[in-house]
Amino acid sequence: MPRFAKLAPIVGLALLLTLYSSQVRSKEDAAAPAKGPDIRVLLAVPEGHGTTKSPLHVIIQNLTDKPQSHFEEWNSWGYGNLTVEWTDTEGKTGTVKKVPGGWDRNGPSTIALPPSEALVREISFDPKLWDGWPDLPYGSRLTLKVIYQCVPAPKAPAWSGKVASKEQSVLFR
Repeated sequence: MPRFAKLAPIVGLALLLTLYSSQVRSKEDAAAPAKGPDIRVLLAVPEGHGTTKSPLHVIIQNLTDKPQSHFEEWNSWGYGNLTVEWTDTEGKTGTVKKVPGGWDRNGPSTIALPPSEALVREISFDPKLWDGWPDLPYGSRLTLKVIYQCVPAPKAPAWSGKVASKEQSVLFR
């Protein structure tokens, strides 16, 4: 009998056990409730004329049953956490980001966000604060998506991750 013929039943049994254990784990994983996002980001567009003169509002909502800490915008940890991705009607795309800031005082301060409550942040069209908006002549339409992204800070526990709003078509008049 060839040398490997004696090992064939052992190898076969090992493969069978591996396959069975991965199926058991898959069933356990499928039975576990899916963990949804712990925050929601929404874009709120002001109603009426002069949209380009009115800031857009971003709503950041805590979807958990526990308070969350979020970095405040005045410090470098929270300053650039919002961006806007835009697409115009011709398919041109871009990203709006805050103009880089400088700090003479800086610390990772946070704001407490209770369960089910929300923060509201503004995104303006002021080129001194926000860079990347295209020209928006009267009647322009953009599809917008807001991204909220925070990186972990070892000495300042706060929410970290990346969440995007739904895409939204906005008419600028």
